[in-house]
Amino acid sequence: MGKKWVLLGLALLALALSHLRPVCRVSVNGQAVEGLYTAEAVDRAVEAAAWTAEEILQGPATLPEIRRAYRLRFRWEEGDGPALTDAVLRAVTGVKLADLVYVNGTRLGIVEDGAELRSRLAHFIDAQMPNAAVSGVISGKLEIRRRYSRSNSAVNYEDMVLLVTGMAPVIYTDENGKLA
Repeated sequence: MGKKWVLLGLALLALALSHLRPVCRVSVNGQAVEGLYTAEAVDRAVEAAAWTAEEILQGPATLPEIRRAYRLRFRWEEGDGPALTDAVLRAVTGVKLADLVYVNGTRLGIVEDGAELRSRLAHFIDAQMPNAAVSGVISGKLEIRRRYSRSNSAVNYEDMVLLVTGMAPVIYTDENGKLA
C-alpha cells in the first residue's frame, strides 16, 4: 500500500512539472522590459527590431545588449511582443522615434517632435497675421505620423514651418470671415 502512495505522489509531481513553462524576463541595455516572454517571443522581437533597424539605417545595425533571466511558470508569457520590439529598436544606435510631416499627403520630412512643430507653426501664423485679420490657418491638411527614423534625419523646426507654409499657404480672415 505504501508503494502505491509513493507512485501516486510521483505521478502527481510529474503531472504538475509537465505544466511548467520556461519564460524569461528581458532587459535591453540594462533596462527591464515589462512582462515575461518565451524564448521564441524574444527571438522574434529581436529579429524584427534588427530587420527594421537595418532598413532604417540602410545597412548593418548594432543591436543593444539583450539579457534574459529564465523562470518556470504554470502560465505562458504575459509580455507584449510589439513593446519588446519597440524597446530593442529604440536602443539601436542611430535609430529613434520621430514625427513624419505630411501636407496634403505629400511627405515633407521629419521633425523630432510633432507637437513642438504645431506650436511653432501656430506662433509663426500669429506673428505674420495682418492687422485686419483675427485668425489664420494653413490652406492644406497637416498630418503628423510617429515613426522610427535615423537619428540625424530631422529637419529643424524653422525650416519645416517654412516648408509647411510654402506647401499650404496661410489664409487669414477678418472678423466677418472674409480674407484679410
